[in-house]
Formats: sequence, structure tokens, C-alpha cells
Amino acid sequence: MNARPQPTSLTRAELYHRVWSKPLSVVAQEVDLSSNALAKICSRLLVPYPPRGYWAKKNSGAVLRQPPLPEAGDDKSINGRVTISSVRAGSRRVLTRLSPDARREQLLAVAESIIDQHGLHAASMKQIAALAGISETQAYNYFRSREQLLAELARREFAKIRAARQEDIENTREHYELITRTTQTYLRKIGERGGLLLTLLSSPDVRAGLRAERVKRQATQTRTHAKGLAELYGIPRPVAFGCTAVLTTLSLRAGKLIADKRISLASAERLCLAMVVQGSRDVVRAYQPSKRSVRRA
Repeated sequence: MNARPQPTSLTRAELYHRVWSKPLSVVAQEVDLSSNALAKICSRLLVPYPPRGYWAKKNSGAVLRQPPLPEAGDDKSINGRVTISSVRAGSRRVLTRLSPDARREQLLAVAESIIDQHGLHAASMKQIAALAGISETQAYNYFRSREQLLAELARREFAKIRAARQEDIENTREHYELITRTTQTYLRKIGERGGLLLTLLSSPDVRAGLRAERVKRQATQTRTHAKGLAELYGIPRPVAFGCTAVLTTLSLRAGKLIADKRISLASAERLCLAMVVQGSRDVVRAYQPSKRSVRRA
């Protein structure tokens, strides 16, 4: 008789690496569990794992994106090491119960993985809940609707882009260097994550759910930049506002072309930066000579 495998002790990071290095069925066999049982453990610990069909696609040469391991935060129930054994422990349910915040993070991570591999249509609340190891009814305790969950996922993608651009703003003082860096950062982030954003925004319900806050945020950012431009170069605020609005729209359009894979990131950077930087310079030069002529008069 074959001896039963000894319990396996892993960190979340180690478990994540293991399930992405070989099929889930192989890993499950190594730890003496069924694939379904191991999948449930991964879900409870916020460890994404390859969806059905992943290895067949990968072995055929398809380029597939591996979702990152989400942060566990301060949730002590999923930090540290986890012992995987075919023998049920009396404390198992306590150790794998997630806090509300951790469960929301898990549902978002699962939804992202489904969308990345199978498209937006596959990310139903029923499927998301099933892969997270909870019932569909429980999933609705964390998000009132599928659209709310998807909107939150899009909101977080936008937040990552804003955070990267804010870092540029805080670390740059010269105006045209700032324009260059923030434009490059935006385009590169879209190159990295734009596919997911574009997919999410293809849903009319998701766009509607985000429209008001996006319009308000973009208007605030445009006014702030225009105010700085007016104070720096003495340009009338309406002119500064118009310049900022037009050139921002240009960057957004370039980002969409990148996400649509209709233009390469390198080409988009060259074209967009040439137009944005030169456009800003032309507006400044167009106003400043007339201002000097008025002073001479």
C-alpha cells in the first residue's frame, strides 16, 4: 500500500508559483487532493490559478497573461503559511475564512482572470462566485450587481494610471519635461493594462456607471493644469484651458489606439509627444509676442 503523502506547507506566493508552473491537476495529485479541492483552497487564499483550457492554449503557442498575486493586506487568515493535507483539520474553516475586504479583492481578481482568458461575456456573477468558492447569493453581498463589480475593476485600473502620473508630477519641476513624462507614463500604462480597460469599457452599463465621476475628474484635472499653465506663461485662462483640453483629448485618443492594437506604443509615443509638446509651445509663443507688442505700444 502506498503511504499517504505528508501535509504540504506553503506560503501564498509559493502556492501561486506552483499552480502557474504546472497544471492544477498535477499539483493536486502531488498534495493528494482533487483539482476541485485545490482550486477552492487557492480561491480562499486569494491565489489566482489558470482557468480551464489555459495549458492547452499555452502549449499551442498562445501568449497568455498571468494575473498577478493580489495583496493579502492585513488579513491574518491568509497570511503566513498554509498547510495542505488530504486530512480535514478541525480548524480549517476558521483559517480560510476571508474578511469582507479580502473577499471583495478575491472576487475582483477572479473576474479579471476570467475576462483576460475568456472575455467579458464569460464573467458572470455565477462563474465569478463559483471560482471564488462561494455561492452566487453570497457574491451579491459584496457587489450589488455584475456591473458594479466590473465598474470597480475599471475604477482600480484608472487609479493605477493616476498614481503613476502623480508620481511624475511630484518628481518633475520643468513644464515640458512634465508634459513628456506624464504623457509617456499614460501611454505605457495603457500599453500594459489598456486591453482590460478597453474590454471593461465596451460594456455600456460599465461606462454609464463611471461616466459622472470620470467627467468630473477630467474636468478638475484640466482646470488644474490650465491654471498652472496660465500662471507660468501668462496665457489667458480660457486659452490655457482650451489648449489643455485639446491636447488631453489627443493623448486619450492615442491611448485608445494602443489598447485597440491599431498602433504600436513606440509609434504612439513619437507622434503624440511631438504633437502635445509642440502644440503647447506654439500656444505659448502665439500669445507671448502679442503681449510684448502691447507693452511696447
